Amino acid sequence: MKKTQIALALTLAVSMAATLVGCGAVKNKPSAAAGSASASTASTDGGSSNAEIKIIMGHEGNDDLSDGIFALKFNELIEEKSGGRITVDYKSNGTLGDEDELLQQVMQGSIQATCISTSTFSNYTDVLDALQLPFLYDNYEIERTALKSDEAKAIYDEAESLGVKITDVVEIGSRQFANKVRPITSMADLKGLKMRIVPSTLLKDVAAAIGMTSTPVAYSEIYQSLQSGVIDGEEINFISIVSNSHDEVLKYVSTINFYSFPSALTFNLDWYNKLSDEDKKLIEECSSEAMDYAMDQTEEIDNQSLQTCIDRGVEINSIEGDARQEFIDACDSIYEDYTSRDEKIKAYVDYVKGL
Repeated sequence: MKKTQIALALTLAVSMAATLVGCGAVKNKPSAAAGSASASTASTDGGSSNAEIKIIMGHEGNDDLSDGIFALKFNELIEEKSGGRITVDYKSNGTLGDEDELLQQVMQGSIQATCISTSTFSNYTDVLDALQLPFLYDNYEIERTALKSDEAKAIYDEAESLGVKITDVVEIGSRQFANKVRPITSMADLKGLKMRIVPSTLLKDVAAAIGMTSTPVAYSEIYQSLQSGVIDGEEINFISIVSNSHDEVLKYVSTINFYSFPSALTFNLDWYNKLSDEDKKLIEECSSEAMDYAMDQTEEIDNQSLQTCIDRGVEINSIEGDARQEFIDACDSIYEDYTSRDEKIKAYVDYVKGL
């Protein structure tokens, strides 16, 4: 009798164990964000460099701008150099949301990568604002050198506190004053104009310093807002004017190279840290090569877009000499403020001014 009871108990125990395994009851279900990151890295367990990896990358803009070129070149290189083991599911033109939403998705791990303007980080940290301080770079080659420096890398590392990894940054195009009322020849000409600016704390501070009335308008609504009179103008680069047909509703562009507009290739940090050392190195190599490829084209694209504006009837003037110096002097207080906020900002500014 005892032998029969023992045999029955063992049979029941085995049966229950099989049922639990079959139902998956012994595993903790990952969160949605963790599940996305896990699926994209396949079997990247921190040591294997043979795992198949799928990167979901979002981008708000179109692919005519340098940041789109940067992203596409990275995607091409990483797939080529990994022999197709690492692939990128690239979604541009705002398919996954605007830049704020894309940064949130990368921070949460629901997507692995994005290419977004560094001003997007302004809501979280002011250290990356160092890259956009007004009148910092004399030309694109100086900016390229600066963006590859150790001082710049220290700035990028600040993003890790947000749970993201910046590998490289590329310039899209220096910003100019564009409007439909009059040419800007001095700071006084800005008075009374409603100008759209990029929504960042730094750029709001700069606008106030030069006496410019800033009006918040979403990037996708600029054309309509210019057309309807909600705004009179904007600070923008030439390629963005052309690619968004703003030349149809603008009359004047006053060149001043106001500030730069860099864009950062950004990855989810937890996802990145789980990669093998070999894959991390590959991503960084492809990122650096793609950055150079895009920067090689930035000035050419800028000049071509300037000519397109001229051909389409936009009136161009250049703010130079004492008039430009007036703007630069007005921004002295911005430099005093921001370089005192963090040693990394000061170190970067000192490095650039020494080039």
